[in-house]
Amino acid sequence: MSEIKNLDYFEYFKLFKISLLQGGVSVFFSTIVALVPAYYMSYKRNTLTKLLEGLIFIPFFFPTISTVVAFTLIFNLPFLKDFNILYSLKAIILANVFYNSPIMIKYLSQGMRNIPKNIVEAGKIDGLNEIGVFFKIKLPLIFPQVFRGMFLVFIYTFASFGVVLALGGIRYSNFEVEIANTLLRDANFTKALILGAFQFLFLIAINLLGELYSPYELEGEFRQKEISSWVFLYSILYFLIESAVVLIGIFYGFYNYYIGKFSLDGFIRLFNQSFNSSYPVLEGIRNSLVLASITPIFVIIFTYLLLKNFTKMTSAVVFSTMGFSSAFLGIALIYINILYDIKLWILLIVGYFLITVPIAYSFMYQYVREFPKDILDLAKIDRLSPLKTFLLIECPILKNVFLGTYLQIFAIILGEFTISYSMQLGRDFPTLALVNYSLFSDKKLLEGAALSSVNIIIVVALFYISNKITEKE
Repeated sequence: MSEIKNLDYFEYFKLFKISLLQGGVSVFFSTIVALVPAYYMSYKRNTLTKLLEGLIFIPFFFPTISTVVAFTLIFNLPFLKDFNILYSLKAIILANVFYNSPIMIKYLSQGMRNIPKNIVEAGKIDGLNEIGVFFKIKLPLIFPQVFRGMFLVFIYTFASFGVVLALGGIRYSNFEVEIANTLLRDANFTKALILGAFQFLFLIAINLLGELYSPYELEGEFRQKEISSWVFLYSILYFLIESAVVLIGIFYGFYNYYIGKFSLDGFIRLFNQSFNSSYPVLEGIRNSLVLASITPIFVIIFTYLLLKNFTKMTSAVVFSTMGFSSAFLGIALIYINILYDIKLWILLIVGYFLITVPIAYSFMYQYVREFPKDILDLAKIDRLSPLKTFLLIECPILKNVFLGTYLQIFAIILGEFTISYSMQLGRDFPTLALVNYSLFSDKKLLEGAALSSVNIIIVVALFYISNKITEKE
């Protein structure tokens, strides 16, 4: 108790203020930036619509370190370097808007698509113009759904780690970065526990606000509509900017900007034996592939059982874990390793399991919960056990869903950074993200860009394959 009384609460207030500022500003600009592309997607179905929908892979699967490497290279370009964007709040906000605006596009466009045509026409008969219809009819109807998107953007920014650590620096530390620094620098478990508990409770409180806004049961039919040329051009520009960041992360893996030529020098050094003695690239790739291969199996089995035994509290419990600090989780796992000598790779599987269950839950919910009841009733009539029902009936039908979920969790784990960094596993059990961060920190930009490009290519390929698989469902 004496340690708690001696804590500097003014310091906590400043920490909360900067975390709240980052989260709030990112939500605002992500929403503003997403409005026009979302409007376009609501009334058009074409190649651009599909491309814009595909950007949803960025906030969920694009590796944090790849984002950091890409924006570091962008902010160091000659025409941007003089603006001193790197290591500032501007860098954090720009990276977070890039990262999270596709979430708002998804929620805004889905909400607008589901608004019944007769409600909109009634508003126009009453004299409302297009802007009036949006603010007085569409926005109130889609707000409950859009709030979920805003919550996701806020939580991903408020609890952001890699982006703040690498692009903002200690000066702009939020709760997540401060938790890691407190434990790694001062070993002050009490302070870290209080910070983690406050972050958890605050984010849960924000999440519960969403329950005050029950979503409307709207089922509007898709209707093609003429879109002005500026909306079309803005949507194309947005897609190009988002894609450019991804492509820059790949491009600089094959381009040596020191000599101004395309080169494979970065890749050659990555797999050089002497280079690996200093930076364990091959070991990091191997460790990440093993973890990413094993963990999704446990996640899918657990999530399936959770959905089969669904209660009213299940969703609340699952999504409450999103407010838990990954940095604190990493430190807790390393303490367990010290106390009980449990293997590090097992603890990492536990950590990755906890952070990916909500993703698997969201992805599998519709397919498992809405599995045809008549088929299951026939299985009961035939007196099949739950295990036989799963193996003979559910698994063959849901195999594409399970495979798609597996690939998406695989991609997430491959780029995960916060837990492994907090556990300080750089020497004992390096991962792909940790090695990439070490290269970036030591100014090995060519090698870091090369490794980042490999990670991006793998993640994009996995996302594309998983989408193709699940489209069959």
